[in-house]
Amino acid sequence: MITRTPINTGLPLSLDEAKAHARVDHDEEDALVETLIRAAASDIEALAGLALLPQSVTMTTEDIPGCAVSLPVGPMQTGAAMEVLAVADDGTVTAMTTGWWIETGRYPVLHLDPAPTTRLRLTWTAQLVATAADMPADLRLAMADQALRAFDERGGAGAALSAQTARVIARYRRVRL
Repeated sequence: MITRTPINTGLPLSLDEAKAHARVDHDEEDALVETLIRAAASDIEALAGLALLPQSVTMTTEDIPGCAVSLPVGPMQTGAAMEVLAVADDGTVTAMTTGWWIETGRYPVLHLDPAPTTRLRLTWTAQLVATAADMPADLRLAMADQALRAFDERGGAGAALSAQTARVIARYRRVRL
């Protein structure tokens, strides 16, 4: 179970950039284009395990984890906030303030010593960039292209991933062995 709560609620791509990519030169559909930008960003985040802009992520493990838990959403910046709670069978939670450390970066990992005897509820802050202005060009283009595809196919069967968006997601996805 994973929930994401935006810390930065701004658009991850400027409205003007998305409209220019879609060749929309009027303002009547700005609300729709903003919605499509957010939907494109959500698709990218979910499929690549990314937090584009700062967000708080909460995850409860389904089972008792081992000594290492790969966090499904990153990147996690050095010094980012992390809360580790032990979840008892009756649902009560106890803060774990020691016995763990975080390997930060694109694919963060929580290391536990000793291995816990309960499920865990983890809350951390993840972000790729602080603002839309700092977004890498490939992700900006992927969001714009996906928003354009959804704009062009509105009212239809639904927009699948554009080829550009799929390629970019493939570059950012975690590969597991």
